[in-house]
Amino acid sequence: GFPTLKLFNRGVPVDYHGPRKADLIVRFLKKSVAPDVAVLDSDSGISNFVKSDGSYFPIFIGFGMNESAISKVATKYKQKAWFSVAKDFSYSIMESYDFDKIPALVSLHLTYDERNVF
Repeated sequence: GFPTLKLFNRGVPVDYHGPRKADLIVRFLKKSVAPDVAVLDSDSGISNFVKSDGSYFPIFIGFGMNESAISKVATKYKQKAWFSVAKDFSYSIMESYDFDKIPALVSLHLTYDERNVF
């Protein structure tokens, strides 16, 4: 469409082909400038991340995982999902996300009420 919107991802120009509504462009831009892997260091950080970012994209949270374990996938699929690692969390978080061992990778898609634990 016109005018062409271009983003530069690591110095490489990328054309924006998404919807032309302001709120959708803003959502796309926020996703584009966010880190590939967010580091979450508290229960409230995890909850805030899921609440603020989980409405439109799937979320992958690596509990007890290192950033390097998911960074390659996160970079490749950045525009399709949110990726994070939780460094510090309580047992109640483990119960609420339904896992009992770490490391654990939890995938959430709140729009479709889906949850998987790997």
